This record gives sequence, C-alpha cells and structure tokens, in this order.
Amino acid sequence: MSFVEAIIKSTRQLPPFPAVVNKALDLINNPKSSIQEVVETIQYDQAITANVLKICNSAQFGLRYPVGSLQEALMFLGFNQLFEIIMATVSGSTLGKAVSGYDLEAGALWKHSVSTALLSQIISKRLKKDQSPLLFTAALIHDIGKVLLHSYVEEQFEAIKEQVRAKGISFLTAEKDVLGIDHAELSALITEEWNFPQGIIQAIRYHHTPLSAHSEQELVYQIYLCDLIAMLTGIGGGVDGLSYTGFNQVMHHFGLDEKDIERFMAQLGDQIQKVEAMIQVQ
Repeated sequence: MSFVEAIIKSTRQLPPFPAVVNKALDLINNPKSSIQEVVETIQYDQAITANVLKICNSAQFGLRYPVGSLQEALMFLGFNQLFEIIMATVSGSTLGKAVSGYDLEAGALWKHSVSTALLSQIISKRLKKDQSPLLFTAALIHDIGKVLLHSYVEEQFEAIKEQVRAKGISFLTAEKDVLGIDHAELSALITEEWNFPQGIIQAIRYHHTPLSAHSEQELVYQIYLCDLIAMLTGIGGGVDGLSYTGFNQVMHHFGLDEKDIERFMAQLGDQIQKVEAMIQVQ
C-alpha cells in the first residue's frame, strides 16, 4: 500500500456522519422534498434532538416559551437557523479537537469552520441569494481533511515549509508535492465516503483552487471566498493561513470590492461571538 493510499484509507477512521443528517441533506437536495420531511427525519435521533433543544432553549434565543420538539423549534426559528444549529452541533465533536500539524489548538478549527459558514450567510445576503443549507454545510466542513492529515503534515512540516520558501508556491501545492495529497482533496474524499451531495464535494475539493472547478462554479466560488475572508480575519487559519492565492476573478464575478470585504469581516466579528456563547465545543 502506498503512502497516499494509506492516508486515503484513514478516512474510514473518522466516525461516520450521523445517518439522519445524510438523509436530511439528500432531502434538502431533492426539490420534491419538503422542510417537514427533513425535520421529521432528524427528530428521531435522540442525541441530536436533545442537544439542539438545549441550545434553542438557552438564553441566547430568548424564546418566550421553552420548546420541546424540533417541530416547535422550527416554528420559532425557521428551517435554515434550525438546520444550522444541527450542523454546528454535530460537527463540533470532530472539528473541535486540536489539529497540531496545522498549529491549531483545540476549538480553533471548529471556530474557523463556523466562521466560514457564517460568512456564507453574510455574503449570500449581500449578493441577494438564498441562504442555502448546502452552502452552509460545505462551508462548515470544508477543512475536515485536516483532522486526519495534520499528523502527516506535522512529520513533514519542515519539508513542506522549504518547498513554500524555495519554490514560492502555496502551502496547498507544497502539501501535495510532499505528501502526495492535499487537505482539500482529502476533505472531498471524506465527504464522498459519507455520500454527501456532489455540490458539497466539489465546493470542498476546489475551495483553494476555484478556477480549476468544471462544475458547481457558483458554490465553489462562494466557499473559496468565505474561507479566504475567514483566514484574513485570523480566525483559525493555522500555519497555512496566509499562504494561499487570491483570485481577483472571483471578486469580479460577484461584483465585490475591498469595502465589501471589510464589511464582511466586521459582521463576522459580531456573529462569531454569539455562536461561541451559544454552542460549547466538546
């Protein structure tokens, strides 16, 4: 077995994503499905439901009456906010751990991931686009591959750093040159293993190289932009945070300028504090 094959095989070491969330994503991706079907699917997972209701009934939401079911939470919060709480909750156990190879302490990767997901909402609002649950999910788990790859990066860090310095290439390219695979590709392979929709897989695979995507460009461009702005704020960027390429084509595609980026960063600062207070990462 080659080194790369061993890394890819290690994707099965991650705990599987909750089956009910996979089912919910399938339903969301199916235009014939209803929001009611999605909630009815998730509500049978007792652990997820209990955790989500605990958050919904917290002081952060200030509901006039405590809610006792996902159906009631849906009435008060709306579907998008309820689904975002569900995804942020289930991802915390995997993304909340320390990722030492990328110099990220416990909770730092989760904070970066949630920041990217929040930016997907902030930017969608500026672009007058729907705040899609698929976009939020892709943003939230775009770096899941770092959870597995970080130990290999830690072993080969000096070699990767030397490639970046000597060749003037991005951390991603050096990572692939040294290890044979980069974290974006590994993240995409993990979501393939979890049977996620193709749009999410493509957005994750090309979140550092958006111009290489041959499909799902709109989704890919948005995830690329969200991740880049999250790194610019310094939230959970890690050792590779400032060694990626900026593509003006994406900014031009959305008709955005530097003032928009400044506004996105300011809005993110307000929102991430509220989310951190709401959800405690394990």
